[in-house]
Amino acid sequence: MILTAHSCAKCGSTALHKNGSSAGKAKYRCTTCGHQAVFAPAEPARAAQREQVNKLLEERNSQRSIARVSGVARMTIARWIKKKSGPG
Repeated sequence: MILTAHSCAKCGSTALHKNGSSAGKAKYRCTTCGHQAVFAPAEPARAAQREQVNKLLEERNSQRSIARVSGVARMTIARWIKKKSGPG
């Protein structure tokens, strides 16, 4: 079993209690300050999604087709392309 130690993002306290769920992810509430948060890291999913978009861009698919396949908004894809191409 893997145990992870969560701490409150607002006050840093580790006194957390489970407080329901949202979209299948557990919510926790800090007993010290009352701050409520979902402790589910979204970064790995975002990184995988961005990698998929980059692969589809390398295959020269259109932005609209990439948006349909990956679920990323077309304007976000356009922003990533612009950022990837650099200044100028």
